[in-house]
Amino acid sequence: VPWVGEVITSFFQRITFGVICKTQVEGFTQEVVREIHSFGVRQPYSPEQLKILKEGERSWNWSTLHCATDVILKTDDRVTIQGVKYRVMSKTDYTEYGYLEYSVVEDYT
Repeated sequence: VPWVGEVITSFFQRITFGVICKTQVEGFTQEVVREIHSFGVRQPYSPEQLKILKEGERSWNWSTLHCATDVILKTDDRVTIQGVKYRVMSKTDYTEYGYLEYSVVEDYT
Protein backbone atom coordinates (compact mmCIF):
# COMPACT_ATOMS: atom_id res chain seq x y z
CA VAL A 1 0.00 0.00 0.00
CA PRO A 2 1.48 3.39 -0.92
CA TRP A 3 1.94 6.31 1.45
CA VAL A 4 -1.44 8.10 1.44
CA GLY A 5 -0.74 10.59 4.21
CA GLU A 6 -0.71 13.62 1.93
CA VAL A 7 -3.79 12.54 -0.01
CA ILE A 8 -5.96 11.53 2.94
CA THR A 9 -5.01 14.59 4.96
CA SER A 10 -6.33 16.80 2.16
CA PHE A 11 -9.80 15.62 3.24
CA PHE A 12 -9.13 16.31 6.93
CA GLN A 13 -10.58 19.27 8.74
CA ARG A 14 -9.53 20.82 12.03
CA ILE A 15 -11.05 18.90 14.93
CA THR A 16 -10.72 19.47 18.65
CA PHE A 17 -10.91 16.14 20.41
CA GLY A 18 -11.98 16.29 24.01
CA VAL A 19 -10.58 13.14 25.60
CA ILE A 20 -12.63 12.42 28.71
CA CYS A 21 -10.63 10.98 31.62
CA LYS A 22 -12.28 9.80 34.82
CA THR A 23 -10.58 10.17 38.20
CA GLN A 24 -11.66 9.41 41.76
CA VAL A 25 -11.46 12.33 44.17
CA GLU A 26 -12.54 11.61 47.75
CA GLY A 27 -14.85 8.82 46.60
CA PHE A 28 -16.48 10.83 43.81
CA THR A 29 -15.93 10.30 40.11
CA GLN A 30 -14.85 13.41 38.29
CA GLU A 31 -14.43 13.78 34.57
CA VAL A 32 -11.51 15.82 33.26
CA VAL A 33 -11.44 16.77 29.59
CA ARG A 34 -8.04 16.93 27.89
CA GLU A 35 -8.20 18.71 24.56
CA ILE A 36 -6.23 17.58 21.52
CA HIS A 37 -6.19 19.97 18.58
CA SER A 38 -5.56 18.06 15.39
CA PHE A 39 -7.01 17.11 12.02
CA GLY A 40 -9.32 14.33 10.95
CA VAL A 41 -12.60 13.35 9.38
CA ARG A 42 -15.52 11.36 10.77
CA GLN A 43 -17.30 9.05 8.34
CA PRO A 44 -20.58 7.35 9.30
CA TYR A 45 -20.72 3.58 8.77
CA SER A 46 -22.21 2.45 5.47
CA PRO A 47 -25.21 0.08 5.41
CA GLU A 48 -22.83 -2.75 4.48
CA GLN A 49 -20.66 -2.06 7.52
CA LEU A 50 -23.72 -1.99 9.77
CA LYS A 51 -24.87 -5.39 8.47
CA ILE A 52 -21.85 -7.13 9.97
CA LEU A 53 -22.51 -5.73 13.46
CA LYS A 54 -24.57 -7.56 16.03
CA GLU A 55 -28.27 -6.99 15.49
CA GLY A 56 -28.80 -4.81 18.57
CA GLU A 57 -25.87 -2.57 17.67
CA ARG A 58 -27.19 -1.62 14.24
CA SER A 59 -29.38 1.14 15.62
CA TRP A 60 -26.40 2.84 17.30
CA ASN A 61 -24.55 5.64 15.53
CA TRP A 62 -21.26 4.06 14.41
CA SER A 63 -18.56 6.01 12.59
CA THR A 64 -15.03 5.61 11.35
CA LEU A 65 -12.66 8.32 12.46
CA HIS A 66 -9.63 8.91 10.25
CA CYS A 67 -7.17 11.24 11.94
CA ALA A 68 -3.61 12.47 12.08
CA THR A 69 -1.04 10.28 13.79
CA ASP A 70 -0.74 12.65 16.76
CA VAL A 71 -4.20 11.63 18.07
CA ILE A 72 -3.46 8.70 20.37
CA LEU A 73 -6.63 7.14 21.75
CA LYS A 74 -7.25 3.83 23.49
CA THR A 75 -10.17 1.43 23.29
CA ASP A 76 -12.94 2.59 25.64
CA ASP A 77 -11.71 6.20 25.67
CA ARG A 78 -14.51 8.72 25.40
CA VAL A 79 -14.07 11.67 23.06
CA THR A 80 -16.17 14.67 22.18
CA ILE A 81 -16.22 15.72 18.55
CA GLN A 82 -18.24 18.82 17.67
CA GLY A 83 -20.27 18.50 20.88
CA VAL A 84 -21.14 14.80 20.44
CA LYS A 85 -19.66 12.18 22.78
CA TYR A 86 -18.26 9.00 21.24
CA ARG A 87 -16.66 5.90 22.71
CA VAL A 88 -13.63 4.38 20.98
CA MET A 89 -14.36 0.75 20.11
CA SER A 90 -11.26 -0.16 18.12
CA LYS A 91 -8.07 1.27 16.66
CA THR A 92 -6.27 0.39 13.43
CA ASP A 93 -2.74 1.69 13.15
CA TYR A 94 -1.93 2.97 9.68
CA THR A 95 0.92 5.25 10.76
CA GLU A 96 3.15 3.83 8.04
CA TYR A 97 0.58 5.19 5.56
CA GLY A 98 0.17 8.53 7.33
CA TYR A 99 -2.99 8.22 9.44
CA LEU A 100 -4.81 6.38 12.24
CA GLU A 101 -8.29 4.88 12.03
CA TYR A 102 -10.69 4.47 14.94
CA SER A 103 -14.13 2.86 15.10
CA VAL A 104 -16.31 4.98 17.37
CA VAL A 105 -19.90 4.74 18.51
CA GLU A 106 -22.03 7.55 19.87
CA ASP A 107 -21.94 7.32 23.66
CA TYR A 108 -25.43 7.36 25.11
CA THR A 109 -24.40 7.32 28.77
